[in-house]
Amino acid sequence: MPRAILLPPFSVEFFAGRELVEAPGATIFALVRALDGMAPGFAEAAEARAAIAVNGQVVGDWTTRLEPSDEVLFVPKVAGG
Repeated sequence: MPRAILLPPFSVEFFAGRELVEAPGATIFALVRALDGMAPGFAEAAEARAAIAVNGQVVGDWTTRLEPSDEVLFVPKVAGG
């Protein structure tokens, strides 16, 4: 199963401080949906406030395929200019 690495505030808001969560998902969308099943509201927060990287590569397409060994990092988006 892919591993979701959740940085604050996501780890604190939705997973009681856990920063590593394994969940099923063949795509980022499916992984986010599985995480939302564990912590309702996560999907909405991730869509609005998270940048996502798979194995260190930032991705914006939630249909990106995942392998069971992938690490998916959720970090807060940074505003700036």
